[in-house]
Amino acid sequence: MGVPFSQKAFLRYHVCGVRSTKQSGYGAWLNMKQLLVTGPRQASLCEVPRPDCGAAEVLVETRLTAISTGTELRVFRAIAVDDEGQFLHETVPFQLPASTGYSLVGTVREAGDSVTGLRPGDRVFATAAHAAWAAVPIDALQLLPESVTSEHAVWLNVLEVAHRALRQAGPDPGADVAIIGQGVVGLGMLAWSVACGFRTVVVENHPERRAIAREMGADLALSPDEPDCVAEALGFAGGVGADVVFEAGSSWEAIRMALQVARADGKVVVMSRHTQRPHFNPVGHPYLGKRLNVVTTYGYPPDGHRWDRYRSVALTLDFLERGRFDLNPMVTDRFTAEQLPSVYDRMDRGDASLVGVLIDW
Repeated sequence: MGVPFSQKAFLRYHVCGVRSTKQSGYGAWLNMKQLLVTGPRQASLCEVPRPDCGAAEVLVETRLTAISTGTELRVFRAIAVDDEGQFLHETVPFQLPASTGYSLVGTVREAGDSVTGLRPGDRVFATAAHAAWAAVPIDALQLLPESVTSEHAVWLNVLEVAHRALRQAGPDPGADVAIIGQGVVGLGMLAWSVACGFRTVVVENHPERRAIAREMGADLALSPDEPDCVAEALGFAGGVGADVVFEAGSSWEAIRMALQVARADGKVVVMSRHTQRPHFNPVGHPYLGKRLNVVTTYGYPPDGHRWDRYRSVALTLDFLERGRFDLNPMVTDRFTAEQLPSVYDRMDRGDASLVGVLIDW
């Protein structure tokens, strides 16, 4: 079985530029289609050289990729200021043109000389960008069992991120859980919460996503625009608030909501990457008096950690194989590779109906 992705491999393929290739081997003198961000809010499906297969790599022909909206929009927008013209505190370090995407299912066509456990014809998950072919390091691959569909397996990275947050939170049996934001990461978090039997309330702006959350098993789905949203969330959790709150909304309003619906001495897990300046004091009144434990889950524990990435991926795949997740409601749209640039335009304009998006190659 392929060794599941190391942190180094994930970072290399999470946001990367166009890879230079040697013209030899399986991909000699052949081109492929790849989505490239060529400028701020400019994406094209480009013809680029098909990559070679290195000694420690596997050449994969893509069947399906999935879009992670928040992460990929940061690359697509390729700007270092927010919508109000304020400079961001941090930017994504990449050069244009840049590839984007990190969730791919495909078929092994060639394995490098030092690769063992994988052979042509194997179906694999890869941490790789939106492209028709990918030369992927062995530690960024996972062999897939026949019982797991490609449409479910392509969310392996998203589900693993959610599992890492769950481990970080460590909720006790019978805990009340709140999830703020129902994009793909928030829905992945919901899938874990339901699979583990936690009573779960979600808070989400868009009615389409609240409907998906209910279908996936949320006990209560609230709009933050409702005047009594916080009161209802607190009431759901015995009138005192959630034991654990997962923030997956990528905004300071989501952080504020998470702090409000957490119970005293509760835990808030920040899952999103935040780049905008805060517009309120997250450690001021009334949050300071709640004695909250606020933790982040961005990044990976070191290899060899009790729950390192290898073990986390293995458990996530086991849950997929045993049918513990109902992911069908999460998949809202399916497009061809040729439609990718227009899909990015729709996401950039704030089309909230695009949630779990699959791309056929």
